[in-house]
Amino acid sequence: MALKSGLVGGAAALAGCIGGDSGNGNSSGNGNGDPGAGAADPVEERVDERFTMALHRGTYNMNNASWNPYDPNSAMSNFDPPGLIFDPTIIHYQSHDTFQGVVADNWEEEDGSVLVEFSEEWEWHNGDPVTVNDWKTDLDIRFAISDITSPDSPASSYISDYEVVDDYAIRFNLHDDYSLESVLVNELAAMLMIKEDMGNPSFGDWRDDLQDAVSDEDTQVVSDFQEWSPELDEVVGNGPFEIKEVTDTTFVTEVYDNHPNADNIYFTEYAIEHHEDQVLALSEESVDGISLNLPESPDVMQQLPDIYEINRDYDHVWSVLFNFGNYDFPSSPAENPSNQPITEDRRVRHAIASALDREQIWASVPEEYELYELPPTFLNQTAVDEGLVDVEGYDNYDVDEERAVSLMEEAGYQRDDGQWYGEDGEPAQLTLLAQSSTSVQVDGLDAVQHQLEEFGFDVTLDAVDEATYGEGRLNGDHDIIFDNHPVFSIFGLTYVDFVWEWFMQLNHADYNETSWEIPAEIGNPDASETMEVNVMDEIDQLHLTGDNEYLQRLTWWYNQVLPMYGCVIAGDYGAIRAADWHVDAPDELLDNRVAEFNLTKISDAELIPRQE
Repeated sequence: MALKSGLVGGAAALAGCIGGDSGNGNSSGNGNGDPGAGAADPVEERVDERFTMALHRGTYNMNNASWNPYDPNSAMSNFDPPGLIFDPTIIHYQSHDTFQGVVADNWEEEDGSVLVEFSEEWEWHNGDPVTVNDWKTDLDIRFAISDITSPDSPASSYISDYEVVDDYAIRFNLHDDYSLESVLVNELAAMLMIKEDMGNPSFGDWRDDLQDAVSDEDTQVVSDFQEWSPELDEVVGNGPFEIKEVTDTTFVTEVYDNHPNADNIYFTEYAIEHHEDQVLALSEESVDGISLNLPESPDVMQQLPDIYEINRDYDHVWSVLFNFGNYDFPSSPAENPSNQPITEDRRVRHAIASALDREQIWASVPEEYELYELPPTFLNQTAVDEGLVDVEGYDNYDVDEERAVSLMEEAGYQRDDGQWYGEDGEPAQLTLLAQSSTSVQVDGLDAVQHQLEEFGFDVTLDAVDEATYGEGRLNGDHDIIFDNHPVFSIFGLTYVDFVWEWFMQLNHADYNETSWEIPAEIGNPDASETMEVNVMDEIDQLHLTGDNEYLQRLTWWYNQVLPMYGCVIAGDYGAIRAADWHVDAPDELLDNRVAEFNLTKISDAELIPRQE
């Protein structure tokens, strides 16, 4: 609230410290002092205690869920129950871009291939060893489905084929000489959820049927498999907890004593419960933790118990996102578009950014949002602090009306009596599109409208229902929308199938075929020489080399072409009650998604009940 009153310099400090710090940098309170102040010490041996997390989204229908990872509804991707009973090969700590081995204890690149070696310590909850043969079953199923449903496309952009070396080693041969980091992030940091003999028929039986499928039977076998799931009593995990009891609202597990990290778990049960309002459940102490959905409004935050923050770098930036107006490329979603946005001109985009005061936008949106203080880069503060990209000299697009006027005039507009007119004598019009039920969009664009009208644009704000908004933005019925995109990982820049396909639909820009001319000297917007950058080519080179040079070029392209102008951060972190639980772990673990599970998988992490 102090920040809303204008104390902007404290924004970065407050972002990770909503009301106190325990001294280890890993926790925060509700404004009443250090978290857990006066609380009992952690126990020193396992006690009969249950840790309860709120289900992070949806209802999951836990007692009737599909336990087939190939379920087309992707129920398993909701993390929660699978995150408890299955372990990953490797964890990728996204914000820090580092890796932690779990089941895999070694990985190395060799002549266009990657060798992954498993630890021999892991076992399934029925006592069978976890070997690479189970991982191979998963891969066999994936590649067989791809051969049936997409015979002309590779099953993996990275992996051409794979071979078991022995029970604890598997080699992946690559299509190209990709960097080890890219292969790990996009392919090999995977959860081990398939056991060859799990189910009746088993995953191994289905693998055989899929590999043997021929002619018109092909797609039916795939459909039959995707509709199938092991029964709940057939599910066998390999993680630190095994299934104990499941109802339609609660998933209860107990420590599996033969797990390699079992000696570091000081409580007996871990439960996941469905609550309609997760934050309310935390504030009423009905659960010990929630994985996302904070921060809430300041008055709600003040009512929370003292907490440790987890998943604390899971941020999204809300940005003024510009329409480039290219509706003719093959993957364009636009149907019969009629709007030709003036924001297709880079000079107009730069002028708008220079005319806008994002602090005014920040002051207009709900109080839980924070000011985004970095130059437009698609990065968060952690990535910059880690030195992954040097943003020195990047254009911050600070308020500069003189610059904005010069840019508009350079683009062919003239201002008469405070109103901008194009070369055709028509007013310079902007259409802002918002979803009426999303307050941050409406409030943010209301501030944008006010400022741009003051600058001289003829501005219309269309606040419409969800269906109209969805259709309108795909058809390009806007010059500007206020939308959000993830900045919790530098690899947000490189998720081609997700982020850039999505941007194509919103920006209406053909990122595959377009090359942009930008200043050749990174960090100097006024450089006289220029270079051409194609987004997808830069991403390809980043994957092939792992060289941050290409990440630097991508962020510089973003800063200069300006597909969007970041304004406010939407934090989305979770919390664990500090009065009853002690939490400690490396920053990499606590910053990134699913810390609530990794706290029980990693030996140097602590989730320990306090003494009663």
